[in-house]
Amino acid sequence: MKKYDFRARDALGNEYEFEESKTEFGILLTLKKENIKAISNIYALGEFTAAKAGNGGFYAIPRNINQRGDILTRFDERPDCVHVQINPIMAFLGLKRDDVCCLVRIERNYKISFRVTIKEGEYKLEAIFDLENEYIDPSANIPPEDIRIELVFLNKDADYNDMARAEREIRLSRGEILPLSEKCKREAVEYARKYPLVRIRMGWKPSPSPIKHQTVENEPPMHVACDFKRVRELADEFKRQGIKGAEFQLVGWNIKGHDGRWPQIFPIEEEFGGESEMIKTVEHVKSLGYEISTHTNLQDAYVIADNFSWNDIALNKNGEPIRTGDFSAGYPYFVCTGCQLERAKRDYPRIRVLGENGIHYTDIMSILMPEVCHNPMHPMTFKQGLDNIKESIDYQRELFGAFSSEGGIDAMLGHIDYGLYVTFGDSFGHRPAPIADEYIRLWEVAYHGTVLYNPSSPTINYPVKTPKERLDITMLGGKPSVYFYSKFRTGGAANWMGEVDFTCDTDEDMKKNVSLVKSALEDYEPLRHLQLVYMDRYDALGDGIEVATYSDGTRIVGNYTEEEKNFEGRVIKPFDYVMIEKE
Repeated sequence: MKKYDFRARDALGNEYEFEESKTEFGILLTLKKENIKAISNIYALGEFTAAKAGNGGFYAIPRNINQRGDILTRFDERPDCVHVQINPIMAFLGLKRDDVCCLVRIERNYKISFRVTIKEGEYKLEAIFDLENEYIDPSANIPPEDIRIELVFLNKDADYNDMARAEREIRLSRGEILPLSEKCKREAVEYARKYPLVRIRMGWKPSPSPIKHQTVENEPPMHVACDFKRVRELADEFKRQGIKGAEFQLVGWNIKGHDGRWPQIFPIEEEFGGESEMIKTVEHVKSLGYEISTHTNLQDAYVIADNFSWNDIALNKNGEPIRTGDFSAGYPYFVCTGCQLERAKRDYPRIRVLGENGIHYTDIMSILMPEVCHNPMHPMTFKQGLDNIKESIDYQRELFGAFSSEGGIDAMLGHIDYGLYVTFGDSFGHRPAPIADEYIRLWEVAYHGTVLYNPSSPTINYPVKTPKERLDITMLGGKPSVYFYSKFRTGGAANWMGEVDFTCDTDEDMKKNVSLVKSALEDYEPLRHLQLVYMDRYDALGDGIEVATYSDGTRIVGNYTEEEKNFEGRVIKPFDYVMIEKE
């Protein structure tokens, strides 16, 4: 094999050599932690990935949580620029030049980002390892983990679909992810594969809150959108309309509604009817033949909670509490992942006895990476935090029978059964990356057939969304998910699942929106068998035609234009699709 330059460097220009060893798929590059002393960042593979404009190749770079797809950067002539891809949801990238085609796989021991630099027609892609916060022992000058990168060399005619497929095959072979068919041996997962998710946000306080550190005395009033009695009436309407299956998921059932007083859960909110009404509702939904589950949260902690403790909060390297946003109870502080795990084991058995039988949901755990914790009571590196999250997910999965969370970060996909959305997509407005020639589907090709998911937050409630979003749910392999009262943000804050909504304020609203759920299930029934097979390719053919090709030979061909299109003798209506099964 050709000898390549695998050097890394730091910000001062000091260079580091990787040790090389073989794996069953390629080459493992290891930079020993002992060789990295008091360094904030390591920049790796810039020389290996270098290319010139006009080469004919490309970089394939994973999306972050605010992007519609993964980035394809061709080696074309373009203005000088620098683009940093922060918090990618997958830890691999693709390189194709005229002399090499390579899948670059990075072990998630640290927070990573990818930086593309283009200067005078010279391209360079660096993997950046963030070590700055990892020195949790003040006396240490060596980071806690080695840096490891695996290079998998593919045929020179391979494309980005081949790269994503290779990533899937490697992870399956190592047991890091599982086929969905294996996960579907759990009753709740198989049920969820066949039927839509119906989330119901029952109530909430103003979000963001006008009061950032709430007390019981100054807490804003909660808006009640749907009490337990109304949930039962909603389930009855599903039955009246002949909907065969649905998983109801109660959101904000806890004290003071959605994001009301985490980590406090109990008592169950009396304005919804309290614990007796909740248990009655759970049993009623199950008696109709439907499944039901609950929404919880382990990461966020608000000072109003009766069990809030500053001792549980993760601290940054300056000793300051880490804060994570601004929601219904004000400022939430980040609970150290070790304390999150303890809370799950202490508090969640009490939730389990309420009787839920669907896929339990705990917020955030698969859409954001853990924070390094410098709290001297429980210091935690990035790698330790990641391991704690996986252990917590596995614990909840065994306790409830199945587990779901918010996103599609690759490190969690062997542990979760469903992701509410892979990313936020364009829900906060499309912010184009200057290096993006095309948005491609690395994630879907790598992971469809291993986990259930909704493609992006705008495709929640797809029956009332734009024609493009309605087509996306099918083309990108999602399962229907609807959200009653998805729109809850106040004061002009963005509702990341959109500004059109499902509600059940009146009986008329309820009947209309339940009929839309029924139509979503009818749309999905001919397609749901494809959840059990892999997506082998996703190709944009030009002229608005895109094709998802599955491992059983099925093709889903979509028309993303306002005109009828012909494809292999078939007419495809605007923003519609045809399914072509293997003959």
